[in-house]
Amino acid sequence: MQVGVGLWGQSWAELVARARGFRLAGVVDAGAAARDWAGGLGVPVFRRLEQALSAARPQLVVLVSPPATHRPLAETALAAGSHVVIEKPLASSLADAQAIAAAARAHGRVAMVSQNYRFRRQPRALEALVRGGSLGRLLAIRSECRRDLRAAWISPRDWRGRMPHPYLLDMAVHHVDLLRAITGQELVEADARSWPAPDGPFRHDPTVEAILTLADGTPVAYHGTWAESTGRETSWNGDWEIVGTRGRAGWSGGVGNALRGSVSVEPYGKPRRRIALPVLPALDRLGVLNEAKRAIRTGEEPECSAADNLWTLAAVFAIARSTEERRPVRVDEVLP
Repeated sequence: MQVGVGLWGQSWAELVARARGFRLAGVVDAGAAARDWAGGLGVPVFRRLEQALSAARPQLVVLVSPPATHRPLAETALAAGSHVVIEKPLASSLADAQAIAAAARAHGRVAMVSQNYRFRRQPRALEALVRGGSLGRLLAIRSECRRDLRAAWISPRDWRGRMPHPYLLDMAVHHVDLLRAITGQELVEADARSWPAPDGPFRHDPTVEAILTLADGTPVAYHGTWAESTGRETSWNGDWEIVGTRGRAGWSGGVGNALRGSVSVEPYGKPRRRIALPVLPALDRLGVLNEAKRAIRTGEEPECSAADNLWTLAAVFAIARSTEERRPVRVDEVLP
């Protein structure tokens, strides 16, 4: 059962409808236009989640609704016995995110966040290089994501246009989560600044510059913007460089298709070479769905569980507080 069929939600519904091993049992949306669109999928359409749960008793509920709705919808689905996959960000506050994780534990159900960038081949290749020791001890990481959404689908009236820290909560959350996945470390501190785009649809700052610190002290230089004005856009994944004591690695490309792009490694004193990417059973959002299915069948904790994703969200909120207070903020300061 899917909740929410806005622009991204329509893409999700079409994906689920054709995904092998899944059946779209119905769609929930409060908007009449959205329900009219969903009717074309040939599945039951509901105005309220409670109606859908009672009528269809779905095994899995996918939430593709605004972040402020995630907690009540997830708690409703979990209490009814359904598992949930929640679009990022997990919630609009850490308290709400912790409540979702607690509800999943209490009801013995899976609550997983759709951090779909983890299920791409390039970050898995970087993870293998870092964790396998090919680069040696980490010295520094650089990550830049530059996209121009000033005249895109976002309007001043929708939730992305109105939300505080739109870039951080809706975009940088991917890159922060990738940092955790690639390095196997938590972020412990953020020193960040942000600024507005007067010619864009954003009420709050869509550009962020930050120095982040990993648990072992490795510095991460991060730059992200939704108001790129030089014409030098990156992929949604960003451009990455990881520097270690034995060599450096990079990830770039994929500007037109984020599933593309290459990973290269340069051991010191040797030529840079492009490395073969690992084969994954499913990519991107299909990878998320397959991981949720695996966790449901085995009873094991899924990658990107709500409980684990609290650390991603806490790091993002630490960056946000740093931009507000213009000082370094430790991640443990924002944890309730």
